[in-house]
Amino acid sequence: MYRDSYDYYYLLGMSCLYTGDYSGAYSYLRRALDIEDNVNAMLGLGAVLLRRRQTDQALRTYLDIIDLDNHNHRARRALQWLRGLDSPEEALEWFESNRVRRILPPLGLFVPRWISVPGISAAIVGLIVILAPQIEPVVSELFAPADREGSELIAPDDSVGSLTTTPDQERFQFTPREAERLLNRVGDFFNDRRDNMVRRELNRIRLSNASDRIQERAEMIRSYLTEPDFTTLSDNFTYDEVSEDPALHAGVYVRWQGRIANLEVGEDAIVFDLLVGYQERRVLEGIVPARVQFAVLLENDQPVEVIGRVIPREGDPAFSLNVTSIRRMNPSELSPQE
Repeated sequence: MYRDSYDYYYLLGMSCLYTGDYSGAYSYLRRALDIEDNVNAMLGLGAVLLRRRQTDQALRTYLDIIDLDNHNHRARRALQWLRGLDSPEEALEWFESNRVRRILPPLGLFVPRWISVPGISAAIVGLIVILAPQIEPVVSELFAPADREGSELIAPDDSVGSLTTTPDQERFQFTPREAERLLNRVGDFFNDRRDNMVRRELNRIRLSNASDRIQERAEMIRSYLTEPDFTTLSDNFTYDEVSEDPALHAGVYVRWQGRIANLEVGEDAIVFDLLVGYQERRVLEGIVPARVQFAVLLENDQPVEVIGRVIPREGDPAFSLNVTSIRRMNPSELSPQE
């Protein structure tokens, strides 16, 4: 989840530095700098290099900082100290005396709680009393629920004419009143950003006797739906729900755990069979072909959790998954018997 996050690796690196884990600090700060050239990470790395007695590399790091920020007084102070060194061993004294903190990135200002809480509370109360008449309209407008882009497509519109056509061979056959309730349900899901439920109900419309105008609107709404990840997916569907009716769940996203089998790594994609529910080697709910179109290191029999888009097979009750997110499960997530 955080493999491309500069902040994540920077905080890890600085935490290691302050706790004396200089090997970890070096690795994490180097990774942070691979993602983004930032003077704070470079200051931390320079200190780690000094602690490792690599004064030549530390010197180059501080010079690089000056190139990026000519007024960085911490890098200039480090260069001044380095000029006075007779040997790399002398730099170790900076760590023992905490002098090194003067060339590390600033930690920020700490205000004691006994000062900050009463002072801030009093200031807030005073501002509310003075500014309440002026800020009330602004606050009301600020917190008013904003219409989601695309909401106009699900708003009531008398111009759509008849909501249904004469039933023929459609999977779902609605009366005009039932179609109206379905549209209202889609609108509620859409405005609540429950996109997975919207996808399923749009499929229900596609497989129904809804009028051509409603069918067109349904397809337009799809373009406003967003792809979920592990932090945003809601309304998951079970394997049994999807396998019972793949067409109704076409294009919806599912979040399933399982194990990898029959792994094949190709030039354009990685394919494998996901043994759904078998991550603890107890219950196998089903086997689903899965396809990954981005680089990731996987192994056969590896327990994983995936988010994938359901792809029904034409004329076949089976389906496959187009995997959009995948993570390797930790042993701590599995049962003790694993």
